[in-house]
Amino acid sequence: MVTHAEAKIHRVGPRHTIYLAKDLVEDSTFPFRVDEDLTVRIEGDALIIDKDGRSGRRPTKLDEAHGYKDKILTKTLDILSFSPLTSKAERINQMLSEIHEAEMLESRVRHMPKNEHAIFLWEEETFLDMVLSEFFDQGATGKAPKGLFSQKDLSGLDKPEAIKKIRGWMAEVHASNETNLPTRIAVEDYSWFLQNGLSKGLMDLEQSIGRRVKENMTILCGYNVSKLTDPKPLEMLLGFHGYAILDQPFRAYRREEAAR
Repeated sequence: MVTHAEAKIHRVGPRHTIYLAKDLVEDSTFPFRVDEDLTVRIEGDALIIDKDGRSGRRPTKLDEAHGYKDKILTKTLDILSFSPLTSKAERINQMLSEIHEAEMLESRVRHMPKNEHAIFLWEEETFLDMVLSEFFDQGATGKAPKGLFSQKDLSGLDKPEAIKKIRGWMAEVHASNETNLPTRIAVEDYSWFLQNGLSKGLMDLEQSIGRRVKENMTILCGYNVSKLTDPKPLEMLLGFHGYAILDQPFRAYRREEAAR
């Protein structure tokens, strides 16, 4: 039984993650499920993590179809200790969905090979956070430098300076790499550039990197597709990458020529 283990708080850009040892998480007494919604509070010099009563899995189409009334009734049934009687097919489908998501995060995001220039098309911020957490996982990145560029980093900048800032920032992060492991670089959301008349500068930047990164780096370029009304720039941008990850459905793609 493993009920005590060392933990660390990691910071990547504006985000923080807490690393928990595998033996602790896989112990039979561990009270939480993967991706379960939790509540965190501070009590003195202690950090308390509790269940908040919500399901941690990503919503399915069936979940989205429930109206407000259905949610109220479901909550009432839960309070009265009613348990759902799911069919075998529903349980199998949910299990397969969770296995697929875990496998994708492990093999296609956390252990993304070096020199990949990947584009990540996302809509849900919660899923963006999950993918970034896996991309920067300490177990895969080791002591290699990591950098996350957020839209907040552009505050106060003139538009023409924005692209130049990203170029310089990438070079600065990579220059500190003294390991054989690839530098991990991610940009949360490039759609801001498309919305603010910087399409050409963004195109030049993405094209200059190439479908495969020449330096010892792995780059993940995020785009919030819900903010993009014109698909044409996105089609061009896809062509500058050799690796693509979609939010819905959660799937990864690689260009054949980029795999060689």
